Amino acid sequence: MSLRTPCVLCLTLLLSLPVQAFGPHGHQTVGGIADQLLAGSNTAKKVRAILGSNLQMAAVWADCAKGVGQAKVGAPFVYDGSGPYPECTYYENPASQKAMEDFVRRNATHCYANSSDEVCRHKSYHYTDVAIQRDHYAKGLAGTSDHDLISAMQACITVLQGAKSPAPFQIASKKEALRLLAHYLGDVHQPLHVVSIYLDAAGHAVDPDAAAGLDPKTSTKGGNTLLLGASKLHGLWDSIPGSLATDLLAGAGVAAARAVPASAGELAQWPTAWATDTVMSGKPALAGLSFGPKAANGSWPATAAAGYCKERAALQKQQIIKAGARLAELLRAIWP
Repeated sequence: MSLRTPCVLCLTLLLSLPVQAFGPHGHQTVGGIADQLLAGSNTAKKVRAILGSNLQMAAVWADCAKGVGQAKVGAPFVYDGSGPYPECTYYENPASQKAMEDFVRRNATHCYANSSDEVCRHKSYHYTDVAIQRDHYAKGLAGTSDHDLISAMQACITVLQGAKSPAPFQIASKKEALRLLAHYLGDVHQPLHVVSIYLDAAGHAVDPDAAAGLDPKTSTKGGNTLLLGASKLHGLWDSIPGSLATDLLAGAGVAAARAVPASAGELAQWPTAWATDTVMSGKPALAGLSFGPKAANGSWPATAAAGYCKERAALQKQQIIKAGARLAELLRAIWP
């Protein structure tokens, strides 16, 4: 058996799992851990009053909203995501679909097939792409923007604290903000939603913050253009086994979450601090790979070192636990 065989077996298993941002299993586990940590508290009552549901249910809403699109520029924004994603069934009723359509309409210029995240802007709220060479998140670095994941989290916090949504975000209510924040807490802990590698045509890492500046052709789009076998690296990191979600939601996640250290500093800066933590803890997601030359289809082939899949699974578990703990911590700070 070659050293690569365990990773090949791991990838084969993952191919059968659903793929979304940290996957529905991951996001629902983050929300569920937070629900359990907040159980019986004033914070939990506030959450229920705003959502009409719990954080576990709300945590998939922002991904379900990706089912809203247009047939062409100028066409109506319509939800058409039913079927492929059973976790969205709860929101597939006229009132909820209208809420998703309204959110996308406010936060996009247009959203038709293959439209960029710059015009279908709400999709950019799910990620930032800080280069692997950096040791922190900061606005102004390559891959960051005023409408990236960290900015989106800060906007949600502002709304939940009772103020108006800051530009360029158009968040209509505390309910919408809480639905989004429950999801974004998962995203900011998924390594490939935060840390990225930039490659030249030969597959060598380049620094997009160096004097020459960012060459868009070097972007690997959060691992979406990195192929490990036939699979997008980003999708493999999004997917977690249902067995892990079951174990964490059965009590192991809450027990571990209670040991996560409290966040330091002012609440408004916690998203930045959490992104910096993911920049550092998420580096193994990319450092454990080697890359070949860029293919004609715009992707780079990747090869994993022995033990990569085991490390991936351990890091995913660690990050989900952190996310659940920090979601509960943040909501307690807003509504003691």
